[in-house]
Amino acid sequence: MNILFVTFYYPPEVGAPQRRISEYAAELKKRGHRVSILTGFPNYPRGELLEPYRRRLYLRENLDDIEVLRVFHFLGSRETKWGRALAEGSFAVSALIAVLLKRAPDVVIVESPSLVSGWTGLVLKRMRKSVFVLHVSDLFPDGALAVGMLSQGTLFSILRRMASFFYREADAIVAVTKGLQEIILSQGISFQKIRLIPNGVADAHIRTKAEPATNGKFRAVYAGNLGRAYNLSPALQAAHRLREDGFEFEIIGDGIDRSAVEKQAGALPNVRFLGGMPVDKMFERLYQANAMVIPLAARPGLESVIPSKMADAMAASLPVVLTGRTGESVEIVRERRCGIVVEPDNPDAMVEAFQFLQKNPTEAAAMGQRGLEYVKKTRLRSFLTEQLEETLLAALQKRNRG
Repeated sequence: MNILFVTFYYPPEVGAPQRRISEYAAELKKRGHRVSILTGFPNYPRGELLEPYRRRLYLRENLDDIEVLRVFHFLGSRETKWGRALAEGSFAVSALIAVLLKRAPDVVIVESPSLVSGWTGLVLKRMRKSVFVLHVSDLFPDGALAVGMLSQGTLFSILRRMASFFYREADAIVAVTKGLQEIILSQGISFQKIRLIPNGVADAHIRTKAEPATNGKFRAVYAGNLGRAYNLSPALQAAHRLREDGFEFEIIGDGIDRSAVEKQAGALPNVRFLGGMPVDKMFERLYQANAMVIPLAARPGLESVIPSKMADAMAASLPVVLTGRTGESVEIVRERRCGIVVEPDNPDAMVEAFQFLQKNPTEAAAMGQRGLEYVKKTRLRSFLTEQLEETLLAALQKRNRG
């Protein structure tokens, strides 16, 4: 198959969609498919262009043996809905022009968010007879409503109708969680059209080392976006209270809330901000840690989220400290006994979780091992790519049958 991914997010940016798409592209290419990427210029998460991509309107490059076409878009502040709309909307227009000037793919996979890129998939389906697959990793605009980026109103209603329209028009839909799948089904979409393929981790990142190298300290780590979907305040308060008890807290990542998080951390000697880093280096830090913190914010609508960092923690054989009351993430941690679930916005519960893991290293290691076995059975990228390939082939065969 000739497969085109359309995505606003791609390496060298660091983030969950960037990793997922680049790993899928590499695995699909290994399987003999022709794979290309249509994307924008690297600017995530701060909306600032990375060097050497400045002062360019168009760029064709080869990254890890994958053809990547970058097209123009405006840079807008991700802190505002209009800034994000400007960036993603202008990318969608440029992408539409680009796909009409290049060879039509057999299959186009559109990453949502950005939802407006769905027009690219629809145009390729209608005008070039490509199979249109919508990959839904976050429910937009509902996800934006959940984190306070959007409010109920005319714009929200328009975007929701647009999302429903794309769900109906897509030849196949990939949802990364059961919650997303159920919400899409509730909009009248056929069950046969939707395939559940969760977030995963590259096979190469499965942990083989036995012990963390923390010099006698207990090191918890957060690795991900510093944005509105996560509340690091309870973990920082716990770090303050445990600063004399051999407890360290590392924060890996960047985002629009980084300055606020750094301000709250102040001069705590046991908290370190390492910024964003390539995925290989991130896993090197995870292998040296004792636990992963996943502090989902207590916001309505986030129950359907399974953060990709959960698979990262499991791959690194780390017990998870997850904030939440209900939802798929909570169910996984409790059913697989791979960590501790604590109440949101509760520093006392966070302290108790860290102390338990620190004082009970054997049980902590067992939690990590159970998570590792779970991710090896269900979340390896090679296994997930096989499912994605089956989905694409089935949609292509259905189109060919007319």
